[in-house]
Amino acid sequence: MQSPLRALLLRFNCDVTQNGLKNIMKEVPFAFCASLGTSHTTYPSVPSDAQPQFVSMDVRHGIYKNVDHAMLQPIDEELIEAMRDAESLFMYMLVRHEFARTIPYLKRKQLYLKHLRFWNDFLDRHDINILLSSTLPHEMPDHIIYALCKYKKIPTIFAHATPIRDTFFLQTDIEESSADLRDRFEEICKENTHDEMLSDQLELYYKTQTQLEGQLSVIYPIKPKTIWQKFFSNILGAPNALLHWMPTLLSTKDWIRRIQKLRSARLQRDLCVFYDKHAVKPDFEKDYIYYPLQYQPECSTCPMAGAFVDQEVSLHLLSRTIPKDVLIYVKEHPRQRKEGTAARTIEFYKELLSMPNVRLIAHEASTFHLREHCRAVATATGTAGFEAIFREKPAIIFGHAFYQYAPGIHSIRTVDDCKKAVHAIFNEEKKPTLPEVRKFLKAIDDTRMHLAIGGWYIDISNRTVKESTNVFTFALKKALLSL
Repeated sequence: MQSPLRALLLRFNCDVTQNGLKNIMKEVPFAFCASLGTSHTTYPSVPSDAQPQFVSMDVRHGIYKNVDHAMLQPIDEELIEAMRDAESLFMYMLVRHEFARTIPYLKRKQLYLKHLRFWNDFLDRHDINILLSSTLPHEMPDHIIYALCKYKKIPTIFAHATPIRDTFFLQTDIEESSADLRDRFEEICKENTHDEMLSDQLELYYKTQTQLEGQLSVIYPIKPKTIWQKFFSNILGAPNALLHWMPTLLSTKDWIRRIQKLRSARLQRDLCVFYDKHAVKPDFEKDYIYYPLQYQPECSTCPMAGAFVDQEVSLHLLSRTIPKDVLIYVKEHPRQRKEGTAARTIEFYKELLSMPNVRLIAHEASTFHLREHCRAVATATGTAGFEAIFREKPAIIFGHAFYQYAPGIHSIRTVDDCKKAVHAIFNEEKKPTLPEVRKFLKAIDDTRMHLAIGGWYIDISNRTVKESTNVFTFALKKALLSL
């Protein structure tokens, strides 16, 4: 570990991460600590003039106050070419902001270059030697910063949640994901034990996932609000919000945004109508791979799916490599049907329908039955892939997730990878076994951070903030000292 540390913090917005870092600073020296987020704190052990703070709302729109961009360190061809992957994902990430407006390519490009130039200069100017993030870097410009750190060989450490309640992992690389989990699973497999003792929580998780009727994931998105619910909560329910809202009735810019929102609502309806018109009931007598589409735009595909962020790419790859008598049953994510216009078009569905072995499945079809009768599950990084192994179903994943090292999981990077996975599933009939799955759960038990970070996870947590803070302090301190 380089000492003292000169850190850049991303999204250290909650008491768990902020207080945890304060605890660590009592033993690990920090000379500099910049932060980007929605909520900030002051770290007593760091000089006050060495704690620059960036408000995420401003930075997201390229607003860097009191910065003369003409005087920043210039960027060159080598850097721009090295950052092409990050640029591509950034362009896609801006879809998040197109619900009420459209962002043309040139504006996206200008914003990307502005972020790239600023953070390239910032990392060098302040000699940053560690990047710490409370979540997998997926917002703007977090992923650019992460990619720059990788390019400059600056260590990165970030926390990432799993579908298991109060279960997070500290990771250093998005593609490698949970390396400690991988290594511990390999150790347990070599020990050749017959039955793994799990914590009470993971024993219950194992039983609910393997019972006859199965179990839904613990963590699901909150049901989206309707336009009227948003109006009443945001405008009528917030102090002084109505007074701020009324002048916008005279603003051309705000009316353009309202019209765009209405267009989005109409597109949402049209998407559902088109999908339902072409969807069919599943025939469980046929051999098929179940592919539940993931909600987009979201971290689970951008950046976690990498080049497979466009799900039609992975579907086309799968379509061209599976046996001729095998179908792919595709089912839309329920949340996408309610608020998912940013990442869906009718052309997207037409592209899927053009593949001769792909079927859109009616939204009312049972997800559980689709999984139970399939030969395999395919997904980018979705929870469905993880839950499949508890039903002794193999899973094909087109991305990078904590469970990519689990038994029965086939991680795809190339056409060859996909062919090998298909051969293993349909010719060799390889499947994960429950004893293997228990070993993987044991590895999770041994390597996870048993805590909650962030508002939604804290709201449903069985851990107190103090317990989570203590766990975070211990885990991050250990990770820092191991550098």
